[in-house]
Amino acid sequence: MIWNSLRHTNVLLFLGVAEVSDATYLVSPWMEHGDFHDFVASRVEFLQLNREQRDELDPRAIFYRTFNEYDVIAGIVDGITYLHANNIIHGDLKAANILLDDVLHPKICDFGLTKVIHTECALTSASLKGAGSYRWMSPELLIEGENAVKTTASDIYAFGMTIAEILSAQLPFSHIQSALFIALAVIAGQRPQAEPLTREGQPFQDLWCLADSCWKSGPSSRPTSDDMVATLARGDCFENRGVGQTAPVVATSGAFRHRRSTVSFNSDNTSNSGSI
Repeated sequence: MIWNSLRHTNVLLFLGVAEVSDATYLVSPWMEHGDFHDFVASRVEFLQLNREQRDELDPRAIFYRTFNEYDVIAGIVDGITYLHANNIIHGDLKAANILLDDVLHPKICDFGLTKVIHTECALTSASLKGAGSYRWMSPELLIEGENAVKTTASDIYAFGMTIAEILSAQLPFSHIQSALFIALAVIAGQRPQAEPLTREGQPFQDLWCLADSCWKSGPSSRPTSDDMVATLARGDCFENRGVGQTAPVVATSGAFRHRRSTVSFNSDNTSNSGSI
């Protein structure tokens, strides 16, 4: 099993196996704040309440107020860098597969779709076929379907979608329920785009810029995890943008639009068949 060999502050630690009533369980440390997706959603609900409605005795209230997206996302990048440096592709990165400990340190988890790349192969070579989560899946994987082979580049794409998920507090392509229409939208070039988000007056444009670089259609156009570490350390994502490029913006609550390509279809009234 791959998981039991991993040792990094931003990767969930494997403690062992427990057998209870003929059932086998994998054991890991307790994560006080649960998964990242649920934490962000709960935080948005808390912050939208007026002062009279807020339960300041809620033990998570202080974490809701002091939570810093930048620090947590930087921790996730460190975890991804560790995995890729050890020839490991996660295969299913998303906020629900990132847990938060008692001081909000992120821990990448759920290695059910993970596989080690043989050392004689290039790091971007075949790692894993098959399943994943459509909303976070790169266009090349969607095009290849059942024959899809996951790579470090597809991990990076999924991470970009995870950033959008965290900043918007919504699933990627939340306005589309059909898996088929999600796939068509991504292949056609549709990507998340949102309206201004600030926390205490500080824009999160640098994180949105990082996400935008991660979900490029061409795998070779996406940054590596090492590139992302350097970008976050420098904090110069915008300074390096070309003249005439406008800064991306991020949504506060609910207003999560998507950039549409010249290929379009009616996805707003789709049924739930094939939904994720």
